[in-house]
Amino acid sequence: MQIEYVGPKTLISTHGIYFDNNKEDKFIYLNCILQLIQAIDHEYIDDKVHTYTTDNRKLCDEAINAIKQYCPNAEAVIAQAKESADTYIDEELRRGRDSIMLNDEEIRVLINNIMLMRHYIIQRHINKSIYYYAVEKFVEHLRHARIDYISAPVHETFLHVFRTVQRSLLQQRSPLDSQLIFYKKDRNLFLKLDIM
Repeated sequence: MQIEYVGPKTLISTHGIYFDNNKEDKFIYLNCILQLIQAIDHEYIDDKVHTYTTDNRKLCDEAINAIKQYCPNAEAVIAQAKESADTYIDEELRRGRDSIMLNDEEIRVLINNIMLMRHYIIQRHINKSIYYYAVEKFVEHLRHARIDYISAPVHETFLHVFRTVQRSLLQQRSPLDSQLIFYKKDRNLFLKLDIM
């Protein structure tokens, strides 16, 4: 299984390769979604609040094992992401070669830049696909356990993941509405995903 951080989205042109720091690699959210899956993966007693302490550990072999455990089709998702990335790259190469706006030198530079970033682009596709697949599995666990809400400390990672979970809840066959609520408790700010 190939899951590794590569970095922000690339912007490839005839003038060089740039990175869009506003489009971070989904890899950075994998640890968070895996910990959320682990946090809700247990038996529930009615009217009892369950707590789980997350940590800031990096994605490692343990997390990759968690991906395999909670996302049984991860290998198929990776294979499909590779195929999708290859198709995307081939289309970009074709568009570059067929461009009537570029001269021969610019076409050569563009093609070389795309080929130089091939592994990078493929890895970003893989990371994005695995992340969204893990979110789907988390939503399945949420629905199965009939969880009313989850909360976490206010942090950009949790905010991003909770927003992705919200979109996924709305895209289900029988959609669930939810809302994000910020609240303060014991001088700490928390984020709550309230599932309706």
